[in-house]
Amino acid sequence: MRRRKMTSLLALAMSAILVLSQAGCGSGGKDTGESTAPAAAGTQAEMAQEAKEPAEKGDPFGKYEEPVKMTAMTSIATTASATDYENSLWSAKMRELFNIDIEYVFLAAKEQYDERVNLMLASGDLPDVMNVSLTQMHQMIEAGLLQPLTDVYDGYVTDQAKEAMTKDGTFPFDAATVDGELYGIPWVQPRIETCHALFVNEKWRKDNGLPEPDTWENFEKMIYAFADGDPNGNGIKDEFGIGLTKKIWDTGFEATSIANAFGAYPNAWIQGADGNIVYGSVQPEMKPVLEKLAQYYKDGLIDPEFIVKDYDTEAELVTKEQLGAMFGIQWTGLMGSCLQSLYENSADPDSLEWKVYPIPSVDGKETSPVVYDYSSQWLVVSKDFANPEAVAKICNYMHFMGLGPQETGPEGYPELAISYEEWENMWNNDSYRLYSPETEHGNIDRWEHWFQAMEDGDTAWIDSNYLAKDQFYAMQRFAEDGSKMTDNFGEPSISAASWQFTYRLCGQTFMYALDQKEKNNLTSDLRGSFVSESMIENQAVLEDLEIQTFTNIITGQSPVDEFDSFVEQWNALGGEMITQEINEWHESMSGQ
Repeated sequence: MRRRKMTSLLALAMSAILVLSQAGCGSGGKDTGESTAPAAAGTQAEMAQEAKEPAEKGDPFGKYEEPVKMTAMTSIATTASATDYENSLWSAKMRELFNIDIEYVFLAAKEQYDERVNLMLASGDLPDVMNVSLTQMHQMIEAGLLQPLTDVYDGYVTDQAKEAMTKDGTFPFDAATVDGELYGIPWVQPRIETCHALFVNEKWRKDNGLPEPDTWENFEKMIYAFADGDPNGNGIKDEFGIGLTKKIWDTGFEATSIANAFGAYPNAWIQGADGNIVYGSVQPEMKPVLEKLAQYYKDGLIDPEFIVKDYDTEAELVTKEQLGAMFGIQWTGLMGSCLQSLYENSADPDSLEWKVYPIPSVDGKETSPVVYDYSSQWLVVSKDFANPEAVAKICNYMHFMGLGPQETGPEGYPELAISYEEWENMWNNDSYRLYSPETEHGNIDRWEHWFQAMEDGDTAWIDSNYLAKDQFYAMQRFAEDGSKMTDNFGEPSISAASWQFTYRLCGQTFMYALDQKEKNNLTSDLRGSFVSESMIENQAVLEDLEIQTFTNIITGQSPVDEFDSFVEQWNALGGEMITQEINEWHESMSGQ
């Protein structure tokens, strides 16, 4: 088999990710306090700061005297068009506030977009600014096509934006740093927001006198009672104990959390006991997990139609009061609007109760949930663009917008004040933006302060953040009035109440994730945005093989020993080579 290697530059630049993720790690790649610190020792970003003079501070929201024309490229949804982007409210706001005139030279769905980027790599003819993948960015760095953004980031990006983007660590920034220079502004997707938890129909649990699912024994007692005890009271055995979809390792209604409870990490690259990076789905710990899932399926705890359902269709069981529990990410209750629809269609919505629990423990120790870094795009700047600080102004504005409508702008910038109507129109009805990271929402800060304010009544921080303020007082109205709560205009609104009924579960999941982070008890997927040549060639086939084999085992079509054959096939069809490439990457950077 032909030996494949990444470019040495990509391997070097990616080194910070594993250094950051594995500092102090044992088996499984658990997070440590060092792995998520905004200025973790030894990162390339820190070394750059030690080697350079501080950058001069620029004007973070300053308007150019003359129009700055910026040619740009980005991938878009298949339903969008170039006209949507060029005529968007957001593009108009960039012209109004900063005199930045964005001209999109190419917009396309991801596959076509990637093809165009690869052609540009060959020709060297880039627009001024574009969004690219990790691999594309490092190919451009190696080809000398990009300009470093270290001084732009240090000198122009606001403290508010920096804090938001590094709240969960410097992971995406280290991936974009080469030889001490930052080359891309990441679309940061905080790992902590990918933490999974257990969602439980608390009314069913309490009505049946079941214990809280704090141990696996109690969890199983609960889901068996949900499936067998007619908790919806219709006299028909139409309930299921635990939700699952055809993807198995989905973001909601998934079995990832069940595997994590048994020390297995499917769909994740983790540090093995010998220090090497291994793919969790092919490790021996997976076999008993599949055996357990097969037993649940045989015993009627799992919807037999899961094999054809995505999470939106599986979520319909919640709305129909036929499902008692599911594992998933913080917005699982919003999938298919399931809990909202359940609440709005209930004859007695105030009697409903759902609650988030930690993933139950199998052995008395807390389960370590897996978390993923989904940062997959970086905003980069051509070496020939004369105004690279323009991307910092865009970054600043997006994070400023995330605070919500402002009666006054930041100190010295009254022109940035924005009414609720204009903010709502731009924020909710205009998604055609060149740059829009998840961190612009400030979810982590908001949930920490919301729960603290609910507990001690101190709303000082809440009242200074309009996005937090709007949501917080809606939460309070729901806590006081339930289904009779009013909306922002003082009108009774069942839809506003159903949103709060569901949204508070997002907060419970966040608080669980923050608690696990403080305890250094999150297991990081170590792949991040790394893509090797073998992954491009073989990943789809390997994923299909995995899902098909595991589905057959769960549904009883194949014996659990089929797992052993799967591991052999997985390695032979490219898995062994991918594992080798990831470990070569790790080895190449370990000596830096």
